[in-house]
Amino acid sequence: NLRGLGIQRTLVLVNGRRLGTGDPNTANPNSSPDLDQIPAAMIERVEVVTGGASAVYGSDAIAGVVNFILKKNFEGVQIDGQIGEYFHDNSNDYIQSLQTGDFDRVSGSTHDGRSTNFNILLGSNIADGAGNVTAYMGYMKSDPVASADRDFGGCQLNLNTTKTGVRCAGSANSNFFSTADGSAYTVAGDQFMPWPQSGTSPPAEFNSQPYIYMSRANQRYLGGFMAHVDVNDHVKPYAEFGFMNDKTDITVAPSGLFQQNPFDPTGNGNFNINCSNPLLSAQQRATICTPQQIIDDTANPGSASANINIGRRNIEGGGRENFWEHTNYRAVVGTTGDIGNAWQYDAYGQYYYTTMFNSNEKYLSYAAVNDALQVTGTAADPVCISGAGSCVPWNIFTEGAVTPAQVDSLYTSGTSRGSVTQRTIHADVTGDLGEYGIKFPGAADGIAVNVGFEHRNERLSFKPDAAELSGDISGLGGASVAIDNSDSVKEGFVELRAPLLQDRPGVKDLVVDAGYRRSDYELAGGINTYKFEVQYAPVVDVRFRGSYQHAIRAPNIIELFTPQAFAFGDTVGIDPCAPTRVGNDLVPATASLADCLRTGVTEAQYGDGSTTNTIKQCVAGQCAELKGGNTELKPEEADSITLGLTFAPSFLPNLTASVDYYRIKLENVVDVLRASTIMQECLSTGSSLYCSQIVRTSAGSIYGSSVETGGYIMQVNRNVAAREVRGIDLQANYKLDLPGSLGSLMFALAGTNLLKDAKTPYPDAHTYDCAGLYGKTCQTLNPHWRHNLRVSWVLPSDVEISAYWRYIGAVKLDSNTSDQTLSDGSYNAFDAEIGAQNYFDLAASWDVVEYLQLRAGINNIVDKDPPLVSSTVSGTGLPNTYPTYDMLGRQVFAAFTAKF
Repeated sequence: NLRGLGIQRTLVLVNGRRLGTGDPNTANPNSSPDLDQIPAAMIERVEVVTGGASAVYGSDAIAGVVNFILKKNFEGVQIDGQIGEYFHDNSNDYIQSLQTGDFDRVSGSTHDGRSTNFNILLGSNIADGAGNVTAYMGYMKSDPVASADRDFGGCQLNLNTTKTGVRCAGSANSNFFSTADGSAYTVAGDQFMPWPQSGTSPPAEFNSQPYIYMSRANQRYLGGFMAHVDVNDHVKPYAEFGFMNDKTDITVAPSGLFQQNPFDPTGNGNFNINCSNPLLSAQQRATICTPQQIIDDTANPGSASANINIGRRNIEGGGRENFWEHTNYRAVVGTTGDIGNAWQYDAYGQYYYTTMFNSNEKYLSYAAVNDALQVTGTAADPVCISGAGSCVPWNIFTEGAVTPAQVDSLYTSGTSRGSVTQRTIHADVTGDLGEYGIKFPGAADGIAVNVGFEHRNERLSFKPDAAELSGDISGLGGASVAIDNSDSVKEGFVELRAPLLQDRPGVKDLVVDAGYRRSDYELAGGINTYKFEVQYAPVVDVRFRGSYQHAIRAPNIIELFTPQAFAFGDTVGIDPCAPTRVGNDLVPATASLADCLRTGVTEAQYGDGSTTNTIKQCVAGQCAELKGGNTELKPEEADSITLGLTFAPSFLPNLTASVDYYRIKLENVVDVLRASTIMQECLSTGSSLYCSQIVRTSAGSIYGSSVETGGYIMQVNRNVAAREVRGIDLQANYKLDLPGSLGSLMFALAGTNLLKDAKTPYPDAHTYDCAGLYGKTCQTLNPHWRHNLRVSWVLPSDVEISAYWRYIGAVKLDSNTSDQTLSDGSYNAFDAEIGAQNYFDLAASWDVVEYLQLRAGINNIVDKDPPLVSSTVSGTGLPNTYPTYDMLGRQVFAAFTAKF
């Protein structure tokens, strides 16, 4: 994710060739390559080119390129093994003081998250040294770490009403029943009591944190080979093949009724309980039904029902079980060689194929639940009104009355399969025109040129089964959508390198580079990319450089073709026009009637904003969204400028340093109008552009149950946004030789100063700057300064000890600023600022003998906890922090490398 511009805007290469998409799931719009398929033991070096590079490499290189160069001529046998484990002390007194009642206190020391890696390389030269074959195999296994294994993640942290502190909270989708007048109840015994009640089963709030993973269980196998042979100077064939298979399975929080029923015939998203249901106690029946409804339904069971908003957790059935598997194949066949004295060619074909399988077990079926809540007969012998044979009445009205047979009758399973196929044909020739005397008079080297052609075709298929397509699976996040489409591109490119002056007074080296690429996409049409670079070294010690790049990113297949579908998101977690329950308190709507009228609310629905407000609040911090692709998307375009210098002084030969200024301006960004921006702008300005994106239900809610009945915020892809990032990169390396036999110290610093991260959500809109900020609108953490510093002590006894300092600068909450686009109109004191974070690591290596190296280390030596944020900022389903920070604590590892 170079420059923080998104993983889809960094191009990943292996040996200079594009790596394909790693996951075909349409629920993952920002598809990117999967680095798991790159064998770590085979990596020789990693080259990183920041700034636009589309003229050289094509689409996706807006932020830059990461190129993994693999070993080419390995000989012998190399075996690598590593084992690591986390050792964490849960000693956060503040968090533990909040963990009371239904929330278990997490304390004491723990060790978990063990990971093991094993790799083997086998290589041999062939054809009397004219070629080489190297094969590799690898295995990795890691244990899971749940959020509740850490005290800071043991419960969800919800803001209090004054936003000055937090409390332990859970999901109201646990033991919650709400009637049409907004009264909320909990089942206690066989009675409806005011929600919440302590000590009930299920609890009033369900703690999902034990089912939220900071690190999933994972198992991976990989293998492959690389081969090449020089038949002669003109024909040098090569081949690469790689295979990878990874599997992960997790148990997530139990399924249930999540205050949302897409098949409610009333359109309210509620569940219907018939009024003569024998599983209801007399008190419960009188609470939810009128006397006349009870009489009518007794005479004709199923004719009169209470339309109830239910959040009921399936604790009797245990957690939902999810499984993922990816299998990847990558093959390259090509040849390279000389054409005369001045020209070389390279031609190859690459085939890339990834499959995915996902299964979801122990989810409830909405259809089965609807039947199981419509019951006749007696309390001792209840019978479903419909669904005879497979339906078992569900008794959620008495604590402890749910049986395994009841739960089993409600389950449905969902599976999905997908694949990504990418085919590439590439050919280029490189010429040294100096062989023909074509060079500038003041230069020693001739002009070099590269000309080539590339064709890529990519097909993506994602096929959910009938259950996932129907939207009948409760807790899966809405109906899945299928896709089976392709896109292709033909490209021609040329690059030129021209030394202008060399070895002249005041000019050691002056070189210009230029490049041009024409890309013709099947859908997006033709587009040009180009670059111009200048390098100037007045003396050997200093080199100045400057470049201009015009880069693109073509929309991917998921962005183009994904059908529009109903989903839930936490960008807007609270409807400001609806009241919210916090414990026993009813917090009024935060927006005024005048503002809410702009969003589609009626005066009758808003009422007094509190007790007479009938608008259904979004549940679990997730309002509904309508998401999907757009075949009219055009490529994103970016202009980047880089200015820098490299300093390697001859009077200090062990020092190298570089400083670079960069600016990237990105237009036609494929994005959505952010839901939070839509809501804030509609409330404050009434702009039709924004307000038209809010589609409420007939009852005024934006927590709907289907596209047809409304209740969502539009989040469909479009070329809508613009962005500009500016910053300064600093790198420095220095070696200090110590006296006598003390060896040497080596220093390596890499830091970046983010000067600007400006975003414009749509043309002519207000531009806001996220540099130094974090939060719902800025999304990611954007500190002004961050760096890594490594200091290594290299001893003559083949021992190296290194200390590593990771620094992440402070950030402030975006919604607390005065910028109207970012501000939500209130001040959040608890999340106001995340201070600078420092992490320290220690590692050592020892070359015991020529063929054996031992390594060991400790990451996050002091076991530093990550900074805390509330669920209002981080969203639900996370361990109250950001994954940018070290979430798992102190890690100890040991490793070895044996070579024969």
